[in-house]
Amino acid sequence: MNSTIINGIKAICSSISITILIGGCTTPVTPDFTEMSARYAVILEQYQLNSILINIIRASNERPLSFLDIPSITGSGNVSFNTGLGPSMNGFIGGLAGGPLGISSFSPSLNPSFGNSFNFSQSSLDNATFLQGFLSQIPIGTAKFFISDNIPREVMFSLVVASIEIKQSDGKSTRYINNPLLPEYPAFQAELYKLLSYGLTVDQVKEGPKKNSSPALGRTANYSQPNMPSPYQSPGGYGGYGGYGGSSGAYGGMYGQMQLQPQFKICVDENKFANFVKEEFSSDIFCKASLNAPKNRSSKSELILTIRSPNTVFEYLGQVVSAQNQENPFIVTLPPSATTQARKIGQENQYALLIVRKNDSSNKNFARVKNIDDDVHSIPANDNGYSPMVLKIISQLLSLNKVPGSIPASPGILLR
Repeated sequence: MNSTIINGIKAICSSISITILIGGCTTPVTPDFTEMSARYAVILEQYQLNSILINIIRASNERPLSFLDIPSITGSGNVSFNTGLGPSMNGFIGGLAGGPLGISSFSPSLNPSFGNSFNFSQSSLDNATFLQGFLSQIPIGTAKFFISDNIPREVMFSLVVASIEIKQSDGKSTRYINNPLLPEYPAFQAELYKLLSYGLTVDQVKEGPKKNSSPALGRTANYSQPNMPSPYQSPGGYGGYGGYGGSSGAYGGMYGQMQLQPQFKICVDENKFANFVKEEFSSDIFCKASLNAPKNRSSKSELILTIRSPNTVFEYLGQVVSAQNQENPFIVTLPPSATTQARKIGQENQYALLIVRKNDSSNKNFARVKNIDDDVHSIPANDNGYSPMVLKIISQLLSLNKVPGSIPASPGILLR
């Protein structure tokens, strides 16, 4: 056999050996699952923000609300290697690669390829279990969760209070509706800020021990466990805690368990404005007044606040968006009250409750959705006031209604 051909074959075999050696000595590469997980978390966050925003837009157009959830996620990753040889040829002899000097060189190659994928399912929350809590009045105890230094009280009360009614001793009453589309909305804001200056808050009332007629779910007669929050409205508009027992329970007081039942109420702290409060309202308005105190007829006015459900919170935010798109648009702003910490100083719309722009061309958005009519609505990334805080509160309110049974076990949509 021609020596040039033999040398060429030896060169090929040598190059193959080099490639195998390279492949064997290469450190195995694994998918970065931490990066994959972090990327998915970012996508899920945006999914949640966009879901809230699209339902606010639906509410502004008086369309039905619809919520989805992702109950399950599965991910996979893989790495594969492709080896090869790249010869350098300068001619042909007898149909074989090579020139007068034979095969000049071979370049071995090792090409790794990566792949990862996620499968997730979407489940509809349009069922009785979810809607029962979603359409029920927000428990006063839940509103207490949002009383903090980070959340201004004017923001929290604007979201959860539907109306303020001042009922006088002679039976006459004045009602202020929290709807920015109504001409009397400025009067509501004025009354709300007056109450905020008086020290309006949500406080827990210390009550004496009460007997549960039946144990809470998962509880035995002699085993005590903490009360868990419930998304459903307790009788009388107070609470949101305290479990499942009641005077009309199925067990008729069989267990006789005694425990404290925390109750909450919207009230006014006694501060430097206490004398002004006493001149206008009865003593029941103060936080120190017990819920079970006898209601003596007073010559002073009575304060009645109507609390929203999560559903009517969406309706209210829809009204806020509609106000920005009406013939004479305006933005609902909440000037800082006495306890509000300064934030976003110098920014435009510093104290705006919610900013939603329609068909805005900016690429930097906090959330962005396309409506059924192909209009694009977005919350800007900057100069957006309280918008991120509002969406965070709404997200938490929705999560409180995702109780066992509200997310179907067998989803109808599987996305790959």
